Amino acid sequence: MSWTIGTDIEVFGKRKDGHHVSLCGLIGGSKEKPRQLKHLSTGFMVQEDNVSLEYNIPACSTERAFVESIKVMRRECSNILGGLNLEVSENASFYFIPGELTHPNALIFGCEPDYNAWTKMENPRPDGEDKALRTCGGHVHVGISKIDMVNGVKAMDLFLGVPSILLDDSLSSAKRRERYGKAGAMRPKPYGWEYRVLSNFWTFSDFLVSWVYKNTKESLSFDTKKLTKQDGELIQTCINTGDKALAKTIMDKFNVPLPTVYKEPKRASTFDTDIGSEWGVQKFILQDTFAMPIGGIGGITATNTGNWNYTTTNGT
Repeated sequence: MSWTIGTDIEVFGKRKDGHHVSLCGLIGGSKEKPRQLKHLSTGFMVQEDNVSLEYNIPACSTERAFVESIKVMRRECSNILGGLNLEVSENASFYFIPGELTHPNALIFGCEPDYNAWTKMENPRPDGEDKALRTCGGHVHVGISKIDMVNGVKAMDLFLGVPSILLDDSLSSAKRRERYGKAGAMRPKPYGWEYRVLSNFWTFSDFLVSWVYKNTKESLSFDTKKLTKQDGELIQTCINTGDKALAKTIMDKFNVPLPTVYKEPKRASTFDTDIGSEWGVQKFILQDTFAMPIGGIGGITATNTGNWNYTTTNGT
């Protein structure tokens, strides 16, 4: 089965004291015309999305390319925000003070509609009732032609949306779910579809990026005829209400995997030939070691300084 995976990811910028800053007018690029990063190959782009920085990667056909592409863009975002004396926030939602919301672009919400794969109806647009609340997503783009889009999204709800209730349990993510990321949220695309349920929680560590790739692949081979009407209703309830006990029950029934250790491939200090040929990127210096503490994600903690130490404290 031939398929590709991509993503668009939103992150906030913050000062060292934790004050979150609107990025309107500071990053460049827009939905209509993203800013291509000139030192990287086509598809590595950034843009302003409301008060956040959004980044994109090229479509990837392997797990390795997907993990490495997002790693590269994490560093790019860190460098871009560092040049503004800011750093990347890992919050999935945040209440901005009024003084950060004076730019016209800070008042634009949901310019394109998205849809619910379960109801096959357009989702209501955010009403902006919480005028200070802003959110960040980590949307997964699937390029495939031989799978029905609606069934594909339902399967991704099972393999990604349901376990995200266990993995993505921060208060900021719970608040995001009140406005975005309901079960079945998607947009049709010429190449396939955009899965819009997940926040950006999974984008900050390699082993979670690897898990998203693996579970997306699992979902594409899952026969949704195995889902009864009740199964579908429970999946929706689980995601929309953040019910952890229900998530565990559903995952046990369908053997949905949680993350396992991502082992970074051995390589020289530049991209290997196969990576460079897929991306069109060469001689981009990588750090010899990568350290990323993971905290507040369903009790999972991990650090990587060459090898992953992976522990869970949530009984899963």
